[in-house]
Amino acid sequence: MLLHFRLPDNLYSCNCIFIMCHKIPSVALFIQGVRHYERELLRGIADYAKLHGPWQFYRNVPYLFGQMADPKTLLRQWRPDALVIRESSPHRYDDLLGTSLPVIYSPTTECSTKVPNIVVNDLVAGQLAAEHLHQAGLRHFAYCGVQTFFWSRLRGDGFAVRIRSLGGELSRFETTEGREFFGWDKSHQIFSTWLKQLPKPVGIFCCTDDFALLVQEACLAADLRIPDEVALIGVGNDESICDLAQVSISSVQLNIRRGGYDAARYLAGRFEAGQNYRQVPRDVVIEPTSVVARPSTDAAQSRDPEVGKAIAYIRKHLQRKLNVEDVVHQVSVSRRRLYDRFKAVTGMSLFSYIQDRRLEAFARMLLETERTVAEIAYAMGEHSETNVARLFKTRYGMTPVAYREKHQL
Repeated sequence: MLLHFRLPDNLYSCNCIFIMCHKIPSVALFIQGVRHYERELLRGIADYAKLHGPWQFYRNVPYLFGQMADPKTLLRQWRPDALVIRESSPHRYDDLLGTSLPVIYSPTTECSTKVPNIVVNDLVAGQLAAEHLHQAGLRHFAYCGVQTFFWSRLRGDGFAVRIRSLGGELSRFETTEGREFFGWDKSHQIFSTWLKQLPKPVGIFCCTDDFALLVQEACLAADLRIPDEVALIGVGNDESICDLAQVSISSVQLNIRRGGYDAARYLAGRFEAGQNYRQVPRDVVIEPTSVVARPSTDAAQSRDPEVGKAIAYIRKHLQRKLNVEDVVHQVSVSRRRLYDRFKAVTGMSLFSYIQDRRLEAFARMLLETERTVAEIAYAMGEHSETNVARLFKTRYGMTPVAYREKHQL
């Protein structure tokens, strides 16, 4: 890809010399962009280039070339200033990690020890999934992943540690054969048998949204009702996957776009430092931000209709100031009865549940809008910005401003 431009006739000669001598950084993107994760990384890289560029990008696009061209051949043609590499088949790109060019790597099987990696805080992703399923009133849990991938192992570990701390029972199903294991052959029967033997109702955390969709298909084939018998949650919040399912799938939201932005910022630092760069490479860490709840984990209605009615009302009215009395008026049982039944189903008090869901909504608005903390607080019916900030820090371990700075571009 070449950039062509014509200088305006009225530019002074000194400005022309400056423009002609100023080299636009070029970056080779060995990222296919097929998956949601890859596309979000590319969006984040583009965000940085728009703000701090211009940058020139090269990509190995298979639908233009007919097949993936050899990376070394492309590098000789492109002569880029830096590389962003996503480990993928058929090219592992291992031999490119030792290049003298600045490189940042997005691994699949194992992290690189030669260059900085783009990785997810997988332990936290597992913890968020565990808390969400526990708050849904489940006490039996399972994890479904792939032992081959480091990130799958870490997500399962984070899930297991949090489940055990909550007093839940856990089963794990981790294949070494990747996606192929879930084909409709004899191996599928092994997985189907495992599903049927799990104590019900059970909450299953899957290592990705794709796997959650496959597990849902296996559950439906085994006549297991979702979410009544099996509640499912994935990772990545790929809407094209989560909403494709017969029962829309809940998912742990990852700030992947910010990861792409931070990766580009790392490369920019390398450009500025040039040969003087001596800093020890640091990984770019993509943080999970929240759980996007969908029907695949909403079984409260079937376990207790009155509790389900209360939860539905809370979710519908998160943008207004809610109190316990408002919720009690929506059900046909006494306050004390609702308290007891709500705690039995969700493991939380009614007050704590309202507070947690509103803080989650507050956190989403911090990232999705440009409103100030005070404006968001007032929009949600709060009269004290200070009180909201105090509760937020207790829940998330940082102030609302720090949370926005950490997760937003």
